[in-house]
Amino acid sequence: MKKRNVLAVILAAVMVTGMLSACGGKSQEPAEAPAPAETETPAESEGEDEAEAPKAAAASEIKVAYLAKNVVDAFHVTMNAYVGEQLDAMKAEGLIADWQLFDATTDPVLQCSELEDAINNGFNFVLMQPCEAAGSDPVVTRCAEEGIPCVVINSTTESTMEKASGYSGSDDVQAGEMMGEYINEKVPEGGTYVHMQGRLGSSAQIDRGQGIANTMTADKGWTSGGDFAAEWLAEKAVAFATDALTQYGDKLKAIVCDNDDMSSAVQAYCNSVNREDIVCIGVDGNKGPLTMVKEGTLGATVFQDGVAQCDYAINTIARAIITGETEGVEMYKTDIPFVLVTSENVDQYLTD
Repeated sequence: MKKRNVLAVILAAVMVTGMLSACGGKSQEPAEAPAPAETETPAESEGEDEAEAPKAAAASEIKVAYLAKNVVDAFHVTMNAYVGEQLDAMKAEGLIADWQLFDATTDPVLQCSELEDAINNGFNFVLMQPCEAAGSDPVVTRCAEEGIPCVVINSTTESTMEKASGYSGSDDVQAGEMMGEYINEKVPEGGTYVHMQGRLGSSAQIDRGQGIANTMTADKGWTSGGDFAAEWLAEKAVAFATDALTQYGDKLKAIVCDNDDMSSAVQAYCNSVNREDIVCIGVDGNKGPLTMVKEGTLGATVFQDGVAQCDYAINTIARAIITGETEGVEMYKTDIPFVLVTSENVDQYLTD
């Protein structure tokens, strides 16, 4: 496979440079007193050097830049914590020398700038949660140009599948369809619905919107009251929902949201104005929305397993690249499943 050949070249270059550095480092260390001749054989001495050199080389060379989307959204806070734990473990094992989190604050321009800072500071391996499909794509293309492995997590950029070293995520069209199907089940007669979008241009916003459109159709009795650019934000979603309630009144039957920060806030607002009949649903399955499902104040959520996405990205793809053992590894995993969570199965997902 062409991409694997590229990764092999990158790895070979890193390892060769690392071994030279490791050898150079040994020559500068104080010499140890030689052991008595009868206690050491040439074979034993050579075996020890061969076993230790690759680990030392990897630890001296690989610095991971983790380009996080943000550090405030509940879903991303959980992912960031897991990534940190795994990278700390890889550092302790000697697979990497160091790592650093770069917070893009959901700004693709800043994310691209942070990549340049990382390169200038010697980081030579990138993990990224993109802010936008187009806006964050220069990170992927720049890494490809520089020969820096780049593993993308959770959502894609425009060239992820062609130029990134690997990807781990879920099918966001499926998430949109699951939300639409749930609403169709709860409101079979249809009505007017509105859609609270995530950040425009992100692959999750685009694909979830497609899934919603696939299922919330005229032949199901639905009329769209509009798509609103709420940008993943609860306060914006509630403001738009207020306008929609004023405009559509009793005709408004459902509010579908691209994430749970929005769906939980919008449902709470609808409940507060005696419109518990409006079905709200979103994606992520954070603790707050899951608690509402448990309490019966929110009907459902679509659980997204961000930890599983990160786990595959780091402990399968990244480890494969670093160790050079990529044969047989699925470098582009797109099928980590979404799960519809209702009162029937919420206890499986609502953990401390």
